[in-house]
Amino acid sequence: MRLTRILDVAVFGTVAIAVLLPRPDAKVKPGLELTDSQRVELAQLQAVLARDPGAAEPSLALSSLLLDGGRPEWALSVLTPALARNPTDHRLAMRQSMAFADDWEAMAAFKAAERALALCENGSSHPCGEPDKVRLTLLKSTLEKVKDIDLRDNPNTAKERILQALRPGRVPHK
Repeated sequence: MRLTRILDVAVFGTVAIAVLLPRPDAKVKPGLELTDSQRVELAQLQAVLARDPGAAEPSLALSSLLLDGGRPEWALSVLTPALARNPTDHRLAMRQSMAFADDWEAMAAFKAAERALALCENGSSHPCGEPDKVRLTLLKSTLEKVKDIDLRDNPNTAKERILQALRPGRVPHK
């Protein structure tokens, strides 16, 4: 009886190892492609946000790193508490719009861009200059062309509409 239990446990362990081990040809990639200095900055920003959740400046910086690393869904999770704490900051709404656009959510991106432009024109908690207004207007008008398209199913249609909406121009720096 005791020998069969030991044998059962050994068979169970062997099967568990065979099932749980990755395939030999599996390639492991980092979840976020960043340079060493960006990783240090990421860790520092996460520490700041752990002490002060929803702070605007660190949330903007961290969301930029996450968007640069190809993780818009992570950027959205950083921006959500920041927008709850600072609902009148146009910069956060603009960054949210860009994260939604990177995450292929056209309607949500358009609504966030619309809100950011409204905040910019009607009194954002952070100064909104002419370059910001131009960028937000361009972002909103471009997203307006694709807001009714499922970007995952129709990327070529979205690309055509975006190229029709964009035109060469120059946005002055502050």
